[in-house]
Amino acid sequence: MKHEAFGSDVPFAEPAWYRGMVTPYYEEKHALFRNKVRSYVEEHLAPFVDDWDEAGQCPIKELRVSAHAAGVLSPWAPKALGGTPPEGGWDEFMFVIWADELGRCGAGGVAILFFITYMALPHILYFGSDYLKETIAKPVIDGKAGIAITLTEPQGGSDLANVRSTAVKSADGKHYVINGSKKFITGGQCVDYFSTLVRTGGSGIKGLSIIVIPASAPGVKIEKLKAAGWWAGNTTLVHFEDVEVPVENLIGQEGMGFAIMATAMNGERLIGCAAAVRAARMCLAAAIAFARERVTFGKKLSDSQVIRHKFAQMARRVEAAQGVVDNLAFQMKSGAGPAEIGGPMALAKVECTTAHEYCAREASQVLGGASFLRQGKGQLVERLAREVRVNVVGGGSEEIMLDLAMRMSKI
Repeated sequence: MKHEAFGSDVPFAEPAWYRGMVTPYYEEKHALFRNKVRSYVEEHLAPFVDDWDEAGQCPIKELRVSAHAAGVLSPWAPKALGGTPPEGGWDEFMFVIWADELGRCGAGGVAILFFITYMALPHILYFGSDYLKETIAKPVIDGKAGIAITLTEPQGGSDLANVRSTAVKSADGKHYVINGSKKFITGGQCVDYFSTLVRTGGSGIKGLSIIVIPASAPGVKIEKLKAAGWWAGNTTLVHFEDVEVPVENLIGQEGMGFAIMATAMNGERLIGCAAAVRAARMCLAAAIAFARERVTFGKKLSDSQVIRHKFAQMARRVEAAQGVVDNLAFQMKSGAGPAEIGGPMALAKVECTTAHEYCAREASQVLGGASFLRQGKGQLVERLAREVRVNVVGGGSEEIMLDLAMRMSKI
């Protein structure tokens, strides 16, 4: 299908199907949803992200409400619980558009505060009780509350099979008493609940469970960490000290925690892939726009062959990564399960985040000193360069992703 050109006219600033190239994937319903998300981002996010990121916070509580009203907060959620599925229904290509267009706001720390809901809530939607769906999922989907995923611990990083945070039943069997710490928790200071991986049994993955912990519960302490990027996303360290949580807050059954967590990981990584490709694309577009205006040694920077080669190298990485993302979305839409898609998704995450890393460096080279400043023409590239590390490491580091892909390929 061929669509009318949409968005920026800077070369490679938009995906190929936005630029009028024929697509086998994206239909008219996808274009309508894209327009809806683009409109929301341009009105409510993009004009303000520079100030929000510098301030280290954004009005996410108000943004959740406006985003829900616009149909872009939880379009993936069931309508019965307050979700706002787009016209024509939700699918994986809608998912790619949603992540891509929200990422286009230009500040990962703002976009991630929308994404963390999807990363945490499917646990309840797929495995939670009706009680949890009504009392927690519904207000989160409606934009009246927020939820974050709390997996990583200070000592373990990606080694989730060896989580040490514990949940022990009280003597009367009515509560879990939770102790432990979780690190690198995005949005920790602006959510109402933590969907938390804890140890309810013995060692290994069979001893893990997921329990929803209210952020306001006595014994919960949240500390903001000083991160290189995502300043508005408030990366936090969360401590649980003798926190009592009703047993009804257990998702699924004891011992199911690792399996439940794994069901959402491919979706989380697809978000990371799409957002990383958009970040790479924004770096490329910013560099081209700058080079077209910048005059050095009597000619425009964009007329220099060595600079044009930089653009070519960036473009081929961006377009290749976009193709990988679209193919994965097609596979998932066609019914590919976690076992089939896990390895390719891991490789895709490396492909997309290294494209972001490469383009951030090369765009910085084109912009020169401007890319060193948190103001002016280089502000966007400066911020996206600082966000490289969290994209490369978050959701599974490059090394772990490559090893996972080879293990799932039975090398």
